[in-house]
Parts: sequence; structure tokens; C-alpha cells
Amino acid sequence: MTKNYYWLLIFLFIPISVMNLSFLHSQQFVFLAYSFLRGHLNFIILPESIVDLSVFEGQYYWPLGPLPALLLLPFVAVFKLNFLQGFVQIPLNILNFILVFKICKTAGLERNKALALAVFFIFGSIYAPVGAIPVSWYFAQVVATTALLLAIYEFLSKKRPFVLGILVSVAVLTRISLIFAALFFLSSQLKKRAYFAFTIPIFIAVILLLAYNYARFKSPLESGYKCQILPEESALRRKIGLFSPKHIPANIYYMLVKGPDPVFKDNSHVLKFPYIRFDDYGASIFLLSPVLFLLFFIKKTDPYLKPALITSILIASVSVFYYGIGIKQIGYRYALDFFPFLFLMLIPPAKRISLKILMLLIIPGVLITWLFIFERFYNF
Repeated sequence: MTKNYYWLLIFLFIPISVMNLSFLHSQQFVFLAYSFLRGHLNFIILPESIVDLSVFEGQYYWPLGPLPALLLLPFVAVFKLNFLQGFVQIPLNILNFILVFKICKTAGLERNKALALAVFFIFGSIYAPVGAIPVSWYFAQVVATTALLLAIYEFLSKKRPFVLGILVSVAVLTRISLIFAALFFLSSQLKKRAYFAFTIPIFIAVILLLAYNYARFKSPLESGYKCQILPEESALRRKIGLFSPKHIPANIYYMLVKGPDPVFKDNSHVLKFPYIRFDDYGASIFLLSPVLFLLFFIKKTDPYLKPALITSILIASVSVFYYGIGIKQIGYRYALDFFPFLFLMLIPPAKRISLKILMLLIIPGVLITWLFIFERFYNF
């Protein structure tokens, strides 16, 4: 690659890093780590907003998995509540770029295409706004994505079952729905004698989560989502059911169909700058990433297709039955839970096209994604 291309990478990483250090609010994992260090599972000091916190017997808890808070413990021990999640999210973004590149190379993709797909993943997909804005909900997803990418790279390279189990456990302790990620590794040529070494860390992670839930809510199966403090609109959806088939149409719509909203001048139908705007509930993953249309050109003989597809469907099924949808997001961010496996399916068709066509599919996605990110960041 030319030096100009590497300068482009530096240019792309500058805004995503600046944004990470510009968000001073929604640092719930910092507050949770502060509480953990003092022997409490509940917030002993409340963050500036109590939206999405869970209330039980007069105490406030964070319903998301505890792993991101554990990751922050050494930093919060030194800097206390002055620490920002963005200081950890920046190196995770860089690591994820390197991991995507290495996964592509290990899977047999040429260097230029591997770099192009790494640019797509980090800067031109649903990952980009999540990686740029280090609020706690997004921070958890970045941590989980890092764990999944590390696991996929480990699987494609050294295939150490115990290491794979630990990496999947990190993802599970961050987002419980990622328990289904284990199926990919169990069904993808992982030798049967290695099953025990792979599953034991995951089993321990699940036991820890059940104990964590019991210690907070006196029930191993209650993680706090039923007693969250929610905005009125979200609360109305939750009344239908935490998980319900009635939530499927809206989730599918925002994941696969929803386009941008027009920006009109006053009450007219005259468009004004920036002409289109993201919807707070998200937009189609194909809008942000036109390169995903290559998925329609996968072949039955492509490696890891079946396990990656089954794993993606199972993880996606958790989201589409869930009431949350996601709000104040760019793109349907819950799709990030299965995006690493979707990405793995994208590599074979990327091999079969020219670099020029691949770039023509990636560049519009990067541009539209960052238009929406700047709209969100600067609120115009």
C-alpha cells in the first residue's frame, strides 16, 4: 500500500479518537467499577442520568454485563470517577482494525483487500458510530466485538480451545446473548476432544452471571431489565413483553429496511442541508454498508458459511424478539452482536471481485456513515 493510504488511516482514526475523548457523560461503567472497588454491586454514587438503571429494593443497579466495569478497575482505582471510557475504547478501536485485517489475511485475502475490508468494518459500518461514541451501551458492544474478533482470529490461526473458551466468556460476561457465539466454534472443525477445554470457561462465566444476578436481584435469572427506569415510549413497548414476537416487525424494519429521513426547510418540502438525517432508532445495515450486498453472492462451498450463518441467525433472533430496538443510535447497533460472523461470510465473495469494485462499494458506506456521525455529534 502507498504511504498516502496510511496517511488516510491516520486521518480516519483522528476524528474517531477525538470523539471518544469528547463524551463526558454516560460513563456508567466507570461508576460501576468505582462501586466494585468499594465492595458494592449497586451504584454508591449515581451517574448524572438514571435512565436505564434498574431499581430494586431502593438500590440502583446497571443491568448490562459486568465485564467492561472489571476491565476499567485498574484505571478507576487510580483516577477514580475522573476516568473516561474513551481512553480504553480508542486502543480497542485500533486493535479491532488490526484484528479484522489479520482475519482477512489469515482467510487468504490479499493485503490491499484486507486493508479495504478493515476500513469498511471500523469506519463504514454499524461499528463506526459505536466505536466513536463511548457511552456505556456502546462501550460494552466495542468490548464484546473485540472479544469476538479475537476469538475468530484465534480460531483461524492457533485454534487453542481453552483460549477460545476464555474469549467467548469475555463476550458472554459483556452481552449474555453472545452465548450463541459458542456454536460457531463448536460446529467449525473444533475437535470433539477439545470441547471440554472450550466449554468450561463459558460454563464458569454463566455461573458467575447467575450468581451476580442473584446477589443483586435475589433471582439468578433476573438481570435487571424488568425493573429498568425507561422513557415512556420504551416502557410502553416493554409492557408488550421483554421478549415477544410482536417486536419482530419493528426490529427487522430498522435492521434491514429503514432508510434516512429527509431534512426539510421549515414546514415545506424543500430539502435543506444536510438533506438527509439518520433516524434515532437506526437505519438499515445495508444503507450504512453497501458492501454487504456481496452477501447475496456467497456460494455454498464458501468456508465457514453454514456455522457463521446459523450463529448470526441465532444471535439476531435475540435482538429481533427484544423490545428495545435501540435509540439514539446510527444504524441498528444490535446487529453488531453478530456482525463479526457476517463479516466472515463476506470475505469469500470479496476475493472474487476486483479491488476497484470493492472500494466502490466501501467508500459510499464510509461517507454516509460519517455524515450521520457528524450529524449526531454536532446535532445539526
